[in-house]
Amino acid sequence: MRTHAVRLTPGADLKQALQRLTEAHALRAGCILSGVGSLSRARLRMPGAAGEPERFATFDEPTEIVSLAGTLSADGLHIHISLARRDGACVGGHLVSGCIVHTTAELVIGELTEVEFRRPVDPATGYGELSIQPRSFDGD
Repeated sequence: MRTHAVRLTPGADLKQALQRLTEAHALRAGCILSGVGSLSRARLRMPGAAGEPERFATFDEPTEIVSLAGTLSADGLHIHISLARRDGACVGGHLVSGCIVHTTAELVIGELTEVEFRRPVDPATGYGELSIQPRSFDGD
């Protein structure tokens, strides 16, 4: 496994930065090993049942990232985030664009070198779901 570490500065969009990191390092099978920091604004896709319209929630307030987990690949990112609000209550959901770094976001990304992640559409869910394949070694 290779690792990549980065610190995001105030004003960065967390999801867009993870997408750029995935592209810059040509990640075929990445995973978030650690993610901490704070957001000034958060936008999350909230949980729902299959077939229901997607629901989003926006939090225009300072929050702390208490967990960040997910997979990264050229086919897409699948990341969940949990945030602590000022009163200690936690909210969480699917990371989408619009999560803006407040003071910092410190990320450590693992790159699995023996496999690659793909996201073919699963007819049962209608979403691009994770498929893990042996990595083809084409000179990299």
